[in-house]
Amino acid sequence: MNIDPNIALARACATSVAHRTVVEIAHADDRGDKIKHRQVSLSMDQVLKGSKGAAGFAGSLGSGDPAEVTYEFANRPETGGTTSQFTEAQKGVIRETLNNFSDTANIRFKESVNAQSHHMQIKVDGGSFKWQAPWYTPVSDDEPGKVQVSLNQRHADELVKPNSFGRHIIAKAVAFKLGLPDPASAVSRSNYAENTSAYTVRSPFLENRSDHRFNKFHGDKTQYSSALMMDDIAVTQDKFGANLQTRTGDTPYGFNSNADRDVFKLQSSDDLPVFCVWDADGNDTFDFSAFRQDQVLNLKSGSFSNVGGGLGNVSIANGVTIERAIGGAGNDILIGNDVGNELEGGEGDDILYVKANSGFNRLTGGPGKNTFVIGANDSSASFANTVIMDFVSGKDKLDISALRAAHPRLTFTHEYYRSHNLTFLRFDFDGDKKEDFMVNIYGRIADSDFRF
Repeated sequence: MNIDPNIALARACATSVAHRTVVEIAHADDRGDKIKHRQVSLSMDQVLKGSKGAAGFAGSLGSGDPAEVTYEFANRPETGGTTSQFTEAQKGVIRETLNNFSDTANIRFKESVNAQSHHMQIKVDGGSFKWQAPWYTPVSDDEPGKVQVSLNQRHADELVKPNSFGRHIIAKAVAFKLGLPDPASAVSRSNYAENTSAYTVRSPFLENRSDHRFNKFHGDKTQYSSALMMDDIAVTQDKFGANLQTRTGDTPYGFNSNADRDVFKLQSSDDLPVFCVWDADGNDTFDFSAFRQDQVLNLKSGSFSNVGGGLGNVSIANGVTIERAIGGAGNDILIGNDVGNELEGGEGDDILYVKANSGFNRLTGGPGKNTFVIGANDSSASFANTVIMDFVSGKDKLDISALRAAHPRLTFTHEYYRSHNLTFLRFDFDGDKKEDFMVNIYGRIADSDFRF
């Protein structure tokens, strides 16, 4: 595995403050072999290895069971019971939660009163609701695969609200029903850094334990994930296989979304997203353009973003590529990945970061005072252009401090073509008089606009 050269450069304080800030943020989500959030951090490989050897709860799918679960809604009270009916809207929310699981992995849910060997009866029954894993109850010892998932009335009523605890309970129960283990038992420790709800719906610990925040400000009501999170996705796919047919087209997430699940759609700046993206293919976008808070949009696979006032409330599953990010009115930091990105800062004073030769990148800062930061890359990276669409001399900055620090023999030239209002920057990394990297700028750049 190649180590990002920007880490060493930043730690040596050999680069600008802007570059060091971005690198610290970009790698804050790296995991394993360190202390993180005041706890031992486990790599995803460690979590997967432990989960594979761990047993699920009684009544859950075993390793040899078909990946199919039937389910029904209990709409009639039992004799002497307290069961009440779900509304059609509440049923629709639960069905969508199940669909989110099927989107992630090769799992099938079938609504039917004709129970198969693994079956869930979902009901509103405060008398049988329990505040603990696995959030379901086996019906009998004779039929352990048939379970009841109970909500109390308050949690059922809030199902129609995005990111409600009622939705979170359903997601927890389904995850455990599918045989996903308790996070602590899977790795023989309860206090590892990633055992929080920011990483898994199965965790008993809130997201703030890992320095995330699922609300817009301190004191605001906490919101909850209603679909699988980063570690859940990895463990579920390891068990059942990844669903590679999910959202294979061009999919925006956030505002202006065409995603087929409501959890990924935002309607107003009052909304707060809480989700982890699994996406199989296409040219995909994080669109958080209507928010006014300062945001961090990180397109690295396995990373977290600070969106709409939250901290680490949006994440990207391992193996997923998001190509485009659109910031809002705040002072945003946009961090690209290694596949070529389109980054749009929005109205604030933004920082847009890509590495040299990380695919074709197109950067648009917007009307604010923007800083375009070019990171160093591995010497084996293929030549690729980066284009800055709206550079304004005297207001914007081009930060090439990482290139200077990584390549002591660095030289570059810049030529301005007035007829096209276009500047070509050509970089020679090693002094061999060959072009190693190129930045095209719509606009003119002066020596004072560089940060070395």
